[in-house]
Amino acid sequence: MGIGYGIAIGDPTTLSANLQVVSTGLHITGSTPSFVASLATLTMAATVLSAGALGDLYGMRRLYLLGMSGVIVFSALAAAAPAAAFLMIARAGVGIAFAFLIGLSLAITNAVFPPRRRAAAIAAYFGVGYAIATPMPAISGALGHAINWRACFFVVPLVAVLGLLITWRFVPETPRATRRLDLPGLFLFAVALLGLIFGASRMETGIDLTGLVSVGIGIVAGVGFVMRELHTPYPALDMRVFRSGRFNAAVTAGVMFNIVLGGSMVLLAFYLVTIRKESHELFGFLLIPATLMAALAATSAGPATNKFGPRTVMITGLLTMLAGLLVLRFFDLNTGRTVVFVTTALLVVGGALVTTPQATIMMSSAPDDLGGAVSAVKSALNEGGYSLGPALFALIGINLFLTDSVHDLSHSGISRTETREALMTAHGGQQAHLVNPEQARLVVEQAPHNAIDAIHTLSMVMAVGPIVAIILALWLIKPTVKS
Repeated sequence: MGIGYGIAIGDPTTLSANLQVVSTGLHITGSTPSFVASLATLTMAATVLSAGALGDLYGMRRLYLLGMSGVIVFSALAAAAPAAAFLMIARAGVGIAFAFLIGLSLAITNAVFPPRRRAAAIAAYFGVGYAIATPMPAISGALGHAINWRACFFVVPLVAVLGLLITWRFVPETPRATRRLDLPGLFLFAVALLGLIFGASRMETGIDLTGLVSVGIGIVAGVGFVMRELHTPYPALDMRVFRSGRFNAAVTAGVMFNIVLGGSMVLLAFYLVTIRKESHELFGFLLIPATLMAALAATSAGPATNKFGPRTVMITGLLTMLAGLLVLRFFDLNTGRTVVFVTTALLVVGGALVTTPQATIMMSSAPDDLGGAVSAVKSALNEGGYSLGPALFALIGINLFLTDSVHDLSHSGISRTETREALMTAHGGQQAHLVNPEQARLVVEQAPHNAIDAIHTLSMVMAVGPIVAIILALWLIKPTVKS
């Protein structure tokens, strides 16, 4: 099951890392590459609850094998794509297949293992997932450069074949539910998550009308989903699980750590590449050992959860992330690479420590016939948080940066609009009529210092997330100690 999880979380990162090679090979230009990169994530988010519900009704192992087969087929089609439109269709199909992997793999793990072994099994599941996902971008990139862009898509189907064979041989089928399929509820959930994630991605660099409309549609659909689930006799998601304080604390911790993780990874990449003028590869090199450490942390979280209880392990993970954010507060223009790596490791390892107790608490709250649906909701909320993080922090960071720049340059008579135009011009945009060369020079000279100040403020803003999750965990999750 960890193989399926690793494929689902590793493939989108793999394509993003090799997007330039693929775009050049297929002659994709403009904003299309970014859309291609996010397409699988969007279709996965839109269909993950449907995948979980179908698994509950028709057998999780059967639907998981179908999803793994879909990954193989659609990845092969992506590698064979003759044009951008064909690649888009293939990537949309891959995302739907991923929904079955990420929506059912945890539920199968939870269903197969008895309660006393469940925390260790879930921890191993996440550890394997991290270990599978970590080298995928580098291996795919090496193949793409050694052969051609099509080879970037070879790794995922090869790993999927291995996962398919192991699942077929060793994974038992799980009991099936007898309720009806809630099609209106599944549709509303898909629209809600699709609108929120797409809208957030549109607003990463500023307020965007399309993004605002998408978020608005997502919120309306989300409210409609909750109302539907509360009043239908056969809900896709039994809303009674949210009556559990433990469940809600776990949900909050998962969303918060994913928002922080998604935002901080973008922030660290921005610091190294844009401010420090380091290579894009450096952050990737720093992230590989950090993610391997996260795999070890996720695996060790199982025994720790059994011994100290899920609350203790979850809070430890949140405190570790909080420590990484506090280190960000002391970054400057010459911060050493070792400090940058330690910060990255604290954030990634802290997130890994949260995943096992979060999953253990949420799945233990799931009724027997809703394991797939609850697992899918966990994946959907975490994916939504990870997608929302970069958008939130980009919006806040840009506004902090502009405010500081205008304040520092007020004696030069440069307005907020002129500051934005000067930065766009400096980064390759068209020459704006509002900006004269002297204004642009002043803005660009001051920009690195104001960007560092914005990072300092953002780190404190981000710290609110783990602190809120820690308070809720202390309040709502009773301490347990198991020997």
